[in-house]
Amino acid sequence: MSSSGSKNRENVVPLNPDQKRSAETSLARMPAPMHQLREKSRMQLQVMLRDLFDKTDDALFELADKATNNHEQNLYFDSMRQVRLRRKETEAEFFRRIDIGFAHLLSPESFSERVEEREVSLDNMALVDHDELEEMVASETMVNRASEQFSEKLQHLTLRMDQLVPAKVYLKNNPVGPEIICHGFVEAASAIEIDVKARLVLFKLFDRHVMSQLGEIYELLNQQLIDANILPSMRGAPKVQREQPRQPVQEGGNAEGARSAGNYAEVDESSEQVLLQLRELLQGQPGHHGAEASVGAAGQGPRLSSQDVLSLLNLAQQRTVQRNQPLASADEVKSLLSGLLAQGGEANKSINQVDEDVINLVSMMFEFILEDRSLASPMKVLLARLQIPMIKVAIADKSFFGKGGHPARRLLNEMATAALGWQDSGEEGRAKDALYRRVDETVNRILADYSKDVGIFEALLLEFRAFQEKEKRRAQILEQRTIDAEDGKAKSQRARAEVDAALAEVTAGVKVPQAAAQLLAAAWSNVMFITCLKEGEDSDAFEAQLDTARDLVWSTTTAMDAESRQKLLTLVPGLLARLRKGLEDIAFNPYQMGQMFKALEKLHLDILRGKVDITPEVEATPLEKESLEELERDDSVVGTVEPTLAEQAHAEAMVELVPETEDYLDTQHLALVSNLTQGSWFEMITESGDKCRCRLAAIIKPTGKYIFVNRTGMKVAEQSREGLACALRDGKMLVLDDGMLFDRALESVIGSLRQSRGV
Repeated sequence: MSSSGSKNRENVVPLNPDQKRSAETSLARMPAPMHQLREKSRMQLQVMLRDLFDKTDDALFELADKATNNHEQNLYFDSMRQVRLRRKETEAEFFRRIDIGFAHLLSPESFSERVEEREVSLDNMALVDHDELEEMVASETMVNRASEQFSEKLQHLTLRMDQLVPAKVYLKNNPVGPEIICHGFVEAASAIEIDVKARLVLFKLFDRHVMSQLGEIYELLNQQLIDANILPSMRGAPKVQREQPRQPVQEGGNAEGARSAGNYAEVDESSEQVLLQLRELLQGQPGHHGAEASVGAAGQGPRLSSQDVLSLLNLAQQRTVQRNQPLASADEVKSLLSGLLAQGGEANKSINQVDEDVINLVSMMFEFILEDRSLASPMKVLLARLQIPMIKVAIADKSFFGKGGHPARRLLNEMATAALGWQDSGEEGRAKDALYRRVDETVNRILADYSKDVGIFEALLLEFRAFQEKEKRRAQILEQRTIDAEDGKAKSQRARAEVDAALAEVTAGVKVPQAAAQLLAAAWSNVMFITCLKEGEDSDAFEAQLDTARDLVWSTTTAMDAESRQKLLTLVPGLLARLRKGLEDIAFNPYQMGQMFKALEKLHLDILRGKVDITPEVEATPLEKESLEELERDDSVVGTVEPTLAEQAHAEAMVELVPETEDYLDTQHLALVSNLTQGSWFEMITESGDKCRCRLAAIIKPTGKYIFVNRTGMKVAEQSREGLACALRDGKMLVLDDGMLFDRALESVIGSLRQSRGV
């Protein structure tokens, strides 16, 4: 069991009875719109938490089932039991913390800080344990991702709530904002005594089933406040004002260096803890020199200040512009810096240990980026050229590793996310590709212009986002057309199947004469098809047309006696009228309709004269099949919803990756398919061995088809659930990690450092 839960609980100061009463009093005094907003958000979050805990139970059971040894199996089973036991308690504590957030907006003076801040400094290495570091990074990653993804909706909601309460509402103190929701859950879940592995599984599922769904809640809450006439005409994405941060003096630096980092160099002790813990993990690593610095004269001589290191890195950055290739490792970076020191006649100087650790950490992250299979190689090379600028940012702002809102991190994440679906088409194709050119231009501008002012990252971030919005709009138009076409085709196929099944039931067990069979298969089935599409198979119109089909079959397959003969004479005029009206309503070919009616009239006369022998059922004649194919080519009969021959040919040409046979499937991969969400990116390997990046654009429910499009929104493949499971199992479809690149790299570095130390 992890001790992180107990440590977390030690940091939480419980509310005393006076504070609890104050919270209850404040909630009772909430304005009606805020009270409604609280109830609405609580209801939505309860549904999400229920789904979360159900999925956690399944996930831990599956991990236990796959465990390779008894210890690991017991670990997951014990964790599963603990989660079940603490489920209700965790939910109650979570909502209590959300309520405190609401109460704090109404009576902020009644509440003291619930979490005692630790005193930290860059020289203080008495750190919390490594489990807490992973939990902290996971928590901040969730908050950063949700804040970025739902920024506009969240800002609108924050401004509207600010109109209703006495306290100033910011993104951080918004009681339904990502920060309070995420940290509230983390704190509530700290009472669940489980191993850190199981805890990270819980957090990952919380991210997937709660944090990533917050946009839906914000949309509902915004609409609720709009209905209450709270800033109903607000447009755009206004910037929420933030408190002016304090400017720190960095280690080895001065106030000027701190000011150069702008508002992003604020003192943030919780963010600085990430660097402190990362530095502790670095201790004992191969090549780590402890108190000695390795850049310069083997750590001998005077130490360079952070400002001197930044100046040295500016020179190194200019060298990388000329080099036009990324540095492969921390050793390359430090070798370059050592060479620059020697050239300047300062070979006896060395870099202070803190800054060298920063260089090592950033370089490790960029090693991850260069190895990441989620990005195409040319894009990785472009992004990896930002290594020295990122080192400079991290040295200037020691809280950089724990600060998800920093524009340098956001720009790197934004470019990596945009590049996820990018596919290399050779050197000539890159020169023409708008995204590649934009990323290349952005990287070159940073290398050429970034010295001290991090404002360049903010400006380039806005420019890149504006570019991406245009690209997305173009792709969304084509993608929506693709989805609409697939949806129409699916509805068409389902309607055709419904009609075929209904007519098969009507004609079961009887021989339908050619004249009647041809009219049913080649003409009347299309009348029913259009009605099924427009009104559904349960509609009165469809049932009436099915009755007409029954009457037609009865009139041509029933042996004639006196009673039947009289019924037929009465039925035929109305039957012919109904048939004629239905065919005219779909603009059926008049000549062909006339020929069919002549054949049907002759058939009825022959039946009345006893010239037709009633025998068991036979298959449709070649004439009937030919007529049906001819009608399917006639747009005037089936309408625009019926797939054209070109569409059918395109569908047949789609890449079929593997046989869709249940024998090839297993529960694990079918479950993986069930958990896929729209928007997931894949690398697809075709039968010819080519690689294609595609995104799951839609799951067409009527047919169960999974539709994949490329970055421009064009359809590239379709799969059934079984076929996709086989493709995933055989490695012909690989799920790409669409998480934020910087955060994934940081998590990878932490995992590598822990593993190498055996933590």
